[in-house]
Formats: sequence, C-alpha cells, structure tokens
Amino acid sequence: MIKDNSDKLFLLQARLGFSTFTKKYHRRKEYQDLFDRRRRLNEIFNFSGDTLDRLENINDQFSKRSEEAYSLAERYESGAITEIKNNNPVVSDYEISFKVSLFSERKYSHIEELQGNPFFECEPFCFRKTENSSPEDREQHKIWLFKTNHTENLSDGQPVSNFQHCYLFHHLTDHTFLSYQDIIDIEEFWIEVVLNLQNFTFIS
Repeated sequence: MIKDNSDKLFLLQARLGFSTFTKKYHRRKEYQDLFDRRRRLNEIFNFSGDTLDRLENINDQFSKRSEEAYSLAERYESGAITEIKNNNPVVSDYEISFKVSLFSERKYSHIEELQGNPFFECEPFCFRKTENSSPEDREQHKIWLFKTNHTENLSDGQPVSNFQHCYLFHHLTDHTFLSYQDIIDIEEFWIEVVLNLQNFTFIS
C-alpha cells in the first residue's frame, strides 16, 4: 500500500465528498496527485484469480443495481408527469438524479469521520427525461448505459479486459481516481434515486 501525501488527500476527499473536493482542487496539483495515486496502485495491483473474480462480481452487482435504479427513476417520472398533467398546484416540473456511495467500514474503521459514511460518492450517469427526448432516444440511451460493453481498449495483457464492464464500473475505474484496490475494498454501495419536485409561481 502506498503511504504518502496522496493517501492523506484520498482521505480528505472522503471527508469533504468528491464533488466538494473536485470544485476546490480541480485545477490544483492535489487533484492530479490522486490520479497519480491510482496509477501507482494499479501498477502494483495483484491480478490473481481471486481478485479478478471479486472485481467481476462487483461489476455484476453494479450492473444489476444501476439498471434497477434507472427503472425506479422511470416509475418516479411517470408519477411526476401524472401530477403535472392533473394540474397539481405544487408540481410544475421535476428533476431526477442518481447518487452512488461506496463504503468500506472495516478498512476505515479507525477514522471516526468515515464510520457509517462513504469513502467515495459521485453522480455517474444522467436520467433522460421524457420531455427532452424521443422514445427512440431514451431507449438508445438505456441500451448505451446498461447493455453496451464499456470495457476500454486496455493495454495488452490487462486482465480486467476479460469481462464486460458495465457503465458504473467503467466510470469509477476510468473517470475517477479510484484504483482497483479501492474497488476491491468496497463492502457496500448505495445507489440513491433522487426525485426533486419543483414548483414555479409567477407573480404578475
């Protein structure tokens, strides 16, 4: 395990939350240091049979739960649209988003701020609203998210290219500073479907 300033930075983003950390440090050296940490950890990661099996299992769980979350969001949307059509005075519009939180209670049990809190959280995919797209576009969006192989063209001999990556696994390993070891360490993950019902009142 790498023990340097990047470990401290990783815990800082866990305490602050990824979104807050990114806004504060995005154009600073600290942000790049975390991607350097990912690279170094991945270079020494042991791609054994057991670790590959665990990565594939996590990928499968990500795939199943993220698709279920999207289906739930569609049901939420249907209810919101019904309220709007029925002229509910407190529902003028809606927004739906997804929040993914990763937990590793055992690994971070010595850190009080992370007891019961995620070590990483993000909003990895967007909901395609009915009013903003055609049925065909919405269906293609879902196919791209949940039925497409998101495995990148990895370097020769990279073992994790041996199974099909779901979008969430791809996002976390390719578009964040999480290493494969961070993924292996996940003990629990949450996908929250967030429905915001909005009300507009115009004053004449």
